[in-house]
Amino acid sequence: MKKINISLLCLALCSLFAFTASAQTTAYETQNMGWHIGKFKIKKLDFSLGYESDYITNMDYRFFVEQMPDVQQARLDELNFEVSEVESGICENPSINVGITLQPEKYPFLEWRSALAVKPNRVDAMTYYNNSHYEGNYMNISGTHAEFAVESAMVVKLPVLSFFNLYMGAGTNIGVTTSNQTCVFTSLDLTAEDISFRNINEINEGVPAGRFGSGDGYSECFDTGSQLNQRVFGQLGAGLIFFDRVEVGFDIKYGIGYRAVPARTIDRTHIVATNLNLRYILK
Repeated sequence: MKKINISLLCLALCSLFAFTASAQTTAYETQNMGWHIGKFKIKKLDFSLGYESDYITNMDYRFFVEQMPDVQQARLDELNFEVSEVESGICENPSINVGITLQPEKYPFLEWRSALAVKPNRVDAMTYYNNSHYEGNYMNISGTHAEFAVESAMVVKLPVLSFFNLYMGAGTNIGVTTSNQTCVFTSLDLTAEDISFRNINEINEGVPAGRFGSGDGYSECFDTGSQLNQRVFGQLGAGLIFFDRVEVGFDIKYGIGYRAVPARTIDRTHIVATNLNLRYILK
């Protein structure tokens, strides 16, 4: 009976030793090899804030008008603005990005960055101005959107110092906008039979417009359809490493793309973007 108990005790001790050794080996491998997705090591956890200028090529008021209901399209398209009457225009996208950086096992100088991006307050806007009547007449037309996108880029890491890296690469993103709204604010009386900056005296009789539209004028906002956006870009960047764990850096991106409004328009775009990055380095 004692022999059986001693044998069981030895077996239990051997099993405990084997389990402990296995757990220590697994912990050692996890600590030293890190987390993997296939043959890619999860190298960094990424967070960044960005600002983009996503310009529509040859943007004019028709870009906005073509997204409106047909009745408003027919009315506003009569304006027939000229390029010389453009006073200002913007296409601005703030962005918040969260993602991961993967590193191929065989190529430690490469980084594959993937991220989810939210652009909560995209704005496209143009202002037209004509000073031929009283203090001048104006029209501001704008579109606001919220975009949700996925982005992927492959970059080459160029170590300069042990705590300082340069990066260069290329990537693409694709996103869909929601909560789209297009607004028109103008000193013109859009209830007139004929509308043009070149017949101001005829259509604005008795309407004291003023530089910022003091007077009757016209303003209205329309809910507009979703948009599909895609860009391809090259990028350059740099990063400073602190405590072997935290990388603070920036990226500059330049590229081209398109913006599509289903069943209506497809327009080319040019993107210039800057990002401030905070990355946590996994071992």
